[in-house]
Amino acid sequence: MTRDLTEHLWGSLDGAWYNGGKATINGVSGEKLDNLGLGLTLGYQINDNLNLTVSYKSTINDDAPDDLRMDNLMVSFVYGWHKLIEGSRRLKDEK
Repeated sequence: MTRDLTEHLWGSLDGAWYNGGKATINGVSGEKLDNLGLGLTLGYQINDNLNLTVSYKSTINDDAPDDLRMDNLMVSFVYGWHKLIEGSRRLKDEK
């Protein structure tokens, strides 16, 4: 679920399901994954081409000793350009 907070700031509630695959460590095979995760994300549009996104996600059904336990913090900068973005910027500036 995503919500615009201001013109340049947005936030979201994230969900993830990790299913399948299994790890093998030193020849000992583990169980297949079947975990749920919840998280939050905030994004900020710095300018027309540059976005900053910060997100945190954690598993929520990890009570058993052999369950996947994960906390994930991700920070990303995305720079993009395209003729369409440059054209829309020129149209916006003409007003």
